[in-house]
Amino acid sequence: MDFPQFVNHFIGLLVIANPLSALPAVLRVTRNQTLLEKRRTGLVSAFAVGIILLGATWVGTPLLMVLGIELPSFQVAGGVVLFLMSLSMLSAEESPMKHTPEEQKEKQKDLGAVVPLAIPIIAGPGAISTVIVSVNQFPGIFNLLMISISSILVALVMGILLYFAANLERVFGKGGINVINRLGGLILAAIAIQTLATGMTGLFPILART
Repeated sequence: MDFPQFVNHFIGLLVIANPLSALPAVLRVTRNQTLLEKRRTGLVSAFAVGIILLGATWVGTPLLMVLGIELPSFQVAGGVVLFLMSLSMLSAEESPMKHTPEEQKEKQKDLGAVVPLAIPIIAGPGAISTVIVSVNQFPGIFNLLMISISSILVALVMGILLYFAANLERVFGKGGINVINRLGGLILAAIAIQTLATGMTGLFPILART
């Protein structure tokens, strides 16, 4: 993995984590907390995101091997998940891929920073599958370290944004957040199509010859 590929992976993972879509969620979860408690919740959530992404980096691929799941199949599944998420972002809606109605009810009960903020709202199926696909696309210990660094940077960015969640909502407003979400959705759609195409080529090698 060279530097441009590292940057592409970092930006893609950050878009998939979609920090701006997490702002309304963290504000709802922390609505009855003091400012200090809100900031602590944001930091704990970001720390949990980092642990989840690092876990996917180092354990995800061996887990697929144990389950007998081939990478192309996982790429196709991940591409579909990312594309569905991108459609929600283009509509300025929170993706149903990130939480079920039951998880939405739990979120409204102020359960905390790890569930459901860290997972599945931020480090959801899209982010986890992206990390696992990247690990298989760029094998080797050096690349594992680079992907780990990217995951840590994403968690740091999330921590900063969630720490200042209340301030950012006032600055951008709901309209500004929606515009940024739509731009991110367009980028995510392109990533999804590329991932899906790579997986389909792996499953059906004849497609690479056409």
